[in-house]
Parts: sequence; structure tokens; C-alpha cells
Amino acid sequence: MITFFSLFNFSTITSYACSCAGPNTVEEELEQSSVVFSGKVVEIVDENKNKFKQSSADRLAVIFEVEEYWKGLNQKQITVYTERSSVSCGYEFNLNAEYLVYAHEANGALNVNRCSRTTPLVTAEEDISELEKGEKPIEQISNVNKGENHIPTENSTNNNKIYIILLILGLLIVGIYILRRIRK
Repeated sequence: MITFFSLFNFSTITSYACSCAGPNTVEEELEQSSVVFSGKVVEIVDENKNKFKQSSADRLAVIFEVEEYWKGLNQKQITVYTERSSVSCGYEFNLNAEYLVYAHEANGALNVNRCSRTTPLVTAEEDISELEKGEKPIEQISNVNKGENHIPTENSTNNNKIYIILLILGLLIVGIYILRRIRK
């Protein structure tokens, strides 16, 4: 019995880094993407930047000033989300650099990963020639949660629930205290 349970304690855990099957063609990537645009990175928002504990899977919000788009949103500014590191399949964008971006929508957010054809604009000649002429954006809308630099996460939703529960408990304790004072 002891030998049987010890097998579980000494077993190894296998984990895999990001692995891509290979790049799609420009046509396939355009078809599969929700948004395709070229633009300049104007801001990178990292909510965990100053936290002691960080993960390669932390999400970053990357805000682009859009120059041209081929599919999706007709906006001058677009925010996409990616993981902090390429180890977690995140695309490592640089501030003030220009990119051709292929983004996929999931849970109401535009996401980019290193397995897509997203690339610096200076190396995107093949894609640009296949995509042909795009359109210039005209709408002045930002999709960064109504102007706030906040990355939606499960933790922020859970934190809000905890605050609401603590507020209700606090009000309940104050109510009980007041009732006891009135009865005396």
C-alpha cells in the first residue's frame, strides 16, 4: 500500500511551453482573425508590473494607434491583449514600434499570440502585398474599458465579490450593534 501511494508522490509533472503548429497562409489567417490592422504601439499596460509575484501568463493590454485595417473594427485606437512572455504564447510588443496585427476575439476581448502571423510592420511585406489596400480608420473610439487602463481578469471579478461580501458583513455587524444599544 505504501509503495502504491509513493508512486504518486514521486511522479513527474510534464509541462509544455508554447508550441505552434506552423503559420497559416495570409488568406487563412485573415479568415480566422476577428481583426486585422497595422498600427503603432502607443501604450503597454501591465497591471502586475509592480507586484512581487509575476507570471509569464500575466495579461498585458497593448494599445495601438491604427494606421490601416483590413478586417474588423473601424477605430483609430484598438487595445489587444497578450500574455507577458512568449513562453506562454504571448506576443512581445515594443512601445512605439509598428506592427501588422492579426487578433482573435474571445470573451469580448481581442487577443494576440505568437502563433499568429502578427509581425513587425517592417517584415510584413508579403502579408501587405497579399492583403492589398486596407482602409483608414475614422472612428475615434477606444476599447480600453471606457478609457480606463484596466485588464479584465478573473481575479478582479473575484476581488469585487470579496469587497461586496465584506461590505455586507460590516453593515450587518453595525446593524446588530445598533440594535443592542437601542435595547439597553
